[in-house]
Amino acid sequence: MCCPSVLFALIVAVPGEAPAGQKPSMPWVSNAPIADVSRQVYSRHPRVKTSMWVSVRYVGPGLVREERYSTMSRSDTPEKPKRRWSKDNGATWSDFETLPEVVTHPQGVRVYWDGGAELYDPAAKAVVSIWLRQTHLKGVYYNQLFSRLSRDMGRTWSAPRQLTYEAGDAFDPAEPFKPGFLQNNQAYIGNNTIRHSNGTLIHAGAGVNIPKGVPIPNPKRLNVMGIPADARSIGSVCFIGTWDETLGDYRWAGGKPVWVSREVSSRGLMEPEVAELTGGRVLVVWRTSNASLDVKERPGHKYYSVSTDGGRTLTEPKPWTYDDGVAFYSPSSIHRMFRHTVTGKLYWIGNISPGPAHANSPRYPLVIAEVDEKIPAIKRRTVSLIDDRREGESDRLQLSNFSLLENREDHSLEIYLTRLGENTEDFWGADAYKYTLGLK
Repeated sequence: MCCPSVLFALIVAVPGEAPAGQKPSMPWVSNAPIADVSRQVYSRHPRVKTSMWVSVRYVGPGLVREERYSTMSRSDTPEKPKRRWSKDNGATWSDFETLPEVVTHPQGVRVYWDGGAELYDPAAKAVVSIWLRQTHLKGVYYNQLFSRLSRDMGRTWSAPRQLTYEAGDAFDPAEPFKPGFLQNNQAYIGNNTIRHSNGTLIHAGAGVNIPKGVPIPNPKRLNVMGIPADARSIGSVCFIGTWDETLGDYRWAGGKPVWVSREVSSRGLMEPEVAELTGGRVLVVWRTSNASLDVKERPGHKYYSVSTDGGRTLTEPKPWTYDDGVAFYSPSSIHRMFRHTVTGKLYWIGNISPGPAHANSPRYPLVIAEVDEKIPAIKRRTVSLIDDRREGESDRLQLSNFSLLENREDHSLEIYLTRLGENTEDFWGADAYKYTLGLK
């Protein structure tokens, strides 16, 4: 495990585990819930072996909403995307409009191109979006990030500007698969972008290259999920955006990368979520993976770092824990954080497992908990259930890959989630659900 200041220091410390013989940890069973939860089917899947996916977001500072729909019949391949708009917080909606396919195959090569994390920034009076270009070439995934602005609330976008942290060729439409572009400035999109109290924007990218000249920490020569044994793209970095009035756009700069050995996470640091803590520190939490590792040695955890300089440098990634210092079990799955405008508290939503998790499973239950911002850690006594596998449902159920927002009128939390695998006979035949949480 490495950090920017001590590049060659290997850390072998193991997080605190539950005492031997202790029953699996399920604090949500005995805790008083911190939220009332209701669930409803929001959009039915259109046919067998095809799931329905819905993402919802506010566009701008008011009550304008955008909903995006797509179907999926195989992993990470959304199809037939469309969207609609509401000017009155979802009371009425426009007709659907078709969107371009996000996965194309120029020259027979699979390319994903779409926007992800969005933020309305009052300094720019525009929506700022981070876009991912992913190229799957000869069995290897290459990822690059770009920033775009929209001054018409997400309907059209400015020319993309790449987020970089090292030397490398710029993207050339005439040579889209040029090695000097694909192999440098690799970065996979993070879950969110925040506006820090100092006025900068912060977006954490994953799958970034560790510095050249540093030995690749992969003693077992693992080759997992399109990440070759010699891949340098296993780290993470915060990109800091500073508004340039003359340019009329953001200037982005990459901080110093952090990473862990592939004996800690076989797929590196993934899907970072960023939050500003009370006092201005920055918290980054990652998904990791123990795929191809011994679950007894690496039972599945989320990892975290803290920055005291606005994201430019990060502390060494460590397993995230409860506030009593014990690391909780969590599969390799997405997670989110948000600060509620009424309670003022920072919350974390994700999967916590009763016992050791293996790779991506199990992706249930889904829980919400408060964050102790001083440590920072999850407050064990606040872990509350959102949803879980129910009797008769498949053990392949996934309560993951969700979108969320705080309703700007009643301040309830809305989660939109496809319960993939809920049908034991048809894994991909899954509906999109809406969960409404009333925080107490």
